[in-house]
Amino acid sequence: MIRGVIGFSYIENNLYGTMMIVRGKRVINVILPIGIYGLMRRLWGSKNILRKIFYKESIEFNQLENNKK
Repeated sequence: MIRGVIGFSYIENNLYGTMMIVRGKRVINVILPIGIYGLMRRLWGSKNILRKIFYKESIEFNQLENNKK
């Protein structure tokens, strides 16, 4: 299971994308090949059972802003 995923980033014409994971106060950028990047991003954005298997306690950016208050 992957914890703390806050999003994905891709720059056009690159053969890789990055998955951003929060660990404590730091953000770790994990480089993924474009095929795996597409699969992981699609699973993270879905609402089905596979998201619950791969990503535990996924956070969205809006939830981070609400926790600051």
